[in-house]
Amino acid sequence: MEYVDRKELSARFIDSFHAFNSNFFQKINYPIAANHWISLCILDSYGPLTATALGNHLSISKQQVLQIINKLCKDGYISRQTALSDRRYKNITLTEKGHKIIMNEIRLLTLVFENKIDILTDLELTKFDEAIKTFVPLFEKIYIINKEPT
Repeated sequence: MEYVDRKELSARFIDSFHAFNSNFFQKINYPIAANHWISLCILDSYGPLTATALGNHLSISKQQVLQIINKLCKDGYISRQTALSDRRYKNITLTEKGHKIIMNEIRLLTLVFENKIDILTDLELTKFDEAIKTFVPLFEKIYIINKEPT
């Protein structure tokens, strides 16, 4: 088995992720502010969270997360519900409107990406598909299985 330098692999991954983010996600005109979009995605992935937990996922202060929560509540994308386990806390929950905006944006991102890959040959598409089929389970093994933020 060939030796893989973990430091080089990590650097290549971060460089690739940065390039993908810069060349794809940052070029999309999202219907809401980036931190608001990410907040909705986190709530969609993790389910109801307290303001503190959402702030921890975003790595932002409680004051910053409360501004996001207030705006998203006002716009109808999320709601605050008293926690059943402790009535002193409010859980932040994605509303149907919040879920719809995520699904619509995912459809748009899929169409944009589909158009971008039109320049690839059939062989390149096959290789890209194989790479994705290899990458995703490995990425899930590293990150998704353990959903706790580090």
